[in-house]
Amino acid sequence: MKKSTKAVLAAFCGSLALAGVSAQTLPSASFTTLGTNSGPIPNPRRGEPANLLRADGQTILIDAGDGAAWQLGKSGVELGKINTIFISHLHFDHTGGLFAVLGQRFQTLNSTPITIYGPRGTKAVVAGLVTALTASVEGAMNMRARMPGAPGDNIKVVELDDGASFALGQIRVTAASNSHFSATPGSEATKRATLSFRFDTPGRSIVYTGDTGPSAAVEKLAKNADLLVSEIMDPDEAIARRRKQTPDRPEAVWKMISEHFYKEHLSPTEVGLLASRANVKMLVLTHNALPPEIIDRARTQIQANFKGPIQFAEDLNSF
Repeated sequence: MKKSTKAVLAAFCGSLALAGVSAQTLPSASFTTLGTNSGPIPNPRRGEPANLLRADGQTILIDAGDGAAWQLGKSGVELGKINTIFISHLHFDHTGGLFAVLGQRFQTLNSTPITIYGPRGTKAVVAGLVTALTASVEGAMNMRARMPGAPGDNIKVVELDDGASFALGQIRVTAASNSHFSATPGSEATKRATLSFRFDTPGRSIVYTGDTGPSAAVEKLAKNADLLVSEIMDPDEAIARRRKQTPDRPEAVWKMISEHFYKEHLSPTEVGLLASRANVKMLVLTHNALPPEIIDRARTQIQANFKGPIQFAEDLNSF
């Protein structure tokens, strides 16, 4: 374990002790950042957004960006152990690995039922992936074609709206619509198609923002959570970098990109305000669009508003 991670863990356990709670007495719960890239451009250091929640004897995949199945393998998690998937929204960087997860389960004759929860539109996405899987059972020489079971067997999809709340065993799940599509032209009809999730496990409350901009609904969802897992980006830096890469884009395009970055994502200052207003105990940053050289500056900007433990996640970190 890295020194910085040890320090964060010590601070977190200290906050529990101050509250009269012993970390040793709490049931096991962990959140693993399988992929921490901001997407959709491939990053040699980071996988696309995907996460793993282990609690109450359950292994739950939260978002499934490209490489999710590969990262699960690195984590020692068999695909058959996953019977629940949550999708925050349907952008490709959060769904690109879902085909591999479903396809590899099917190819290896895995019959474990799986339920996929997501926003409106998730049923259509999964239906398309199931149709694509049929190619693997065509042809007389294909051994999979001789095995029982169709590609869509044992797959259930549940679409969630704002405020949905339900129990998965001893885990209480709550969903809230956020602001990730708030500035997108024509987004009014799909504004409920991007979600943040809260997981109240035995002894731990964990909130995952997914992609969002500033949002009172997410602040309410995260109130008093033990762990807030939030996206982060620096709009000024991101726009300046992209202008250097593609300087010939029309200004109308840059205006649209600027609206998206400022209103539909969280700057370090906005992340700090979210964590502070929600009174969370610990903050983990993922969906990280920041180049390494500005991480320290971003941490300082966050700390101007949030005084608790902060960790910038890397792939395969567990909290």
